[in-house]
Amino acid sequence: MATNFPSSLDSFTNPSGTDAMDSVTVPHATQHADLNDAVEALEAKVGVDGSAVTTSLDYQVANQGLTFIKSVTVGSGVSSVTVSDCFSSTFDNYKIVFQFDTFSVNNAAIHFSLGTATNGWYGKMGITAWNGSFTQNQVGAASGYMQIGNTSTTNKSVSSVMDIVRPYISGRTQAYGQHYGNGYVGDYQGSEEFSVSATSFTVAGSAGTMTDGVIRVYGYNNG
Repeated sequence: MATNFPSSLDSFTNPSGTDAMDSVTVPHATQHADLNDAVEALEAKVGVDGSAVTTSLDYQVANQGLTFIKSVTVGSGVSSVTVSDCFSSTFDNYKIVFQFDTFSVNNAAIHFSLGTATNGWYGKMGITAWNGSFTQNQVGAASGYMQIGNTSTTNKSVSSVMDIVRPYISGRTQAYGQHYGNGYVGDYQGSEEFSVSATSFTVAGSAGTMTDGVIRVYGYNNG
């Protein structure tokens, strides 16, 4: 029989130990031919390294929009969390999803710093409160961080989603995103101007500690 894969799964008839090689039920040559057809269909579906066939798994994996890189859990009562070895030459641009469960203090700033940079950030964060009031925080060149959110207290989670451009390449790095906290929403933009090539980043509250949550990093395919 010709293989049905990948349209559907094949159903092979296995010979028993007492079947003759020229068995009418399962001829030996037919077994080899069926297996060869199935293996060839599998190879075509998977694809060779660097496949240009758009239906192959190799091509689709290499050209998917986002690739998961790593996740780091937030500890208990920690002042900061560092995510190491997440930026590399594999991707130019990244998406980072921050989920924090608990902070020990309310309405403190959440800082994001890139690699070992101690200054060079320019940026701002706009915050709209539940009552409609708006505030804007700015950072200048003396800052080693940008603000990506505000803390909330027990049982009031905080989230932030960031796109960051070229953090590994030695040059200007831009970052921007959205933040949600207890009664606050906001967005932020920033640029690290001092040509830092970073493989890691750190987040920390400007005061207090954080407990539980997870940070996930994804790479945008360079396409």
